[in-house]
Amino acid sequence: MEKRRTLLLTFGHNLDHSNIHALVQDRLAKNKGGLQKDYFDPVLHKGAEVILNYRTIDTNFNRISDKYYLDDYHLTESQINGFQYSLQRLKGCHVFCEPRIRGHAYAVVKGIEFSFYVHRSLDGIDYLFPQYWEDANADQIVRRQLPKLPEHEQFLEMPAAISDAEKDEIKMSWILKLVEF
Repeated sequence: MEKRRTLLLTFGHNLDHSNIHALVQDRLAKNKGGLQKDYFDPVLHKGAEVILNYRTIDTNFNRISDKYYLDDYHLTESQINGFQYSLQRLKGCHVFCEPRIRGHAYAVVKGIEFSFYVHRSLDGIDYLFPQYWEDANADQIVRRQLPKLPEHEQFLEMPAAISDAEKDEIKMSWILKLVEF
């Protein structure tokens, strides 16, 4: 059996963190493993088929995000499916992502540098989320303006296959919309 790792990302505005935490405790915590020597070639616990990493990103900056991000959960496919099924009943989008393809993106608009977390879904969609605590000027704009946008516009999604120039244009357009909203 091939060893593998996957990342499940939950994102949205004002996520139900207490119920997410209860689900993690009920469905995942008992299968939490220790630090791996080799992230990309993990050693699975007996009976496990996959290592799941789980991340939450709440676009309400006053809410806790990333509480489980560094934890490895050694699960079977059916355990992952059960966890995902339970999550679907809660607020937010839940997307499986490539654990090896994540990072940061930047764009400078009107002399202000805006930062984004980037995750790529298994379907080849890049999701970008505003990152804060990077640039004081950008933080003021993002904190003030982001809650004014409709929830489905508080992050960016774009095909991973488009050119870097097209990605830059989408980022710039979104930031200008945010600044002028």
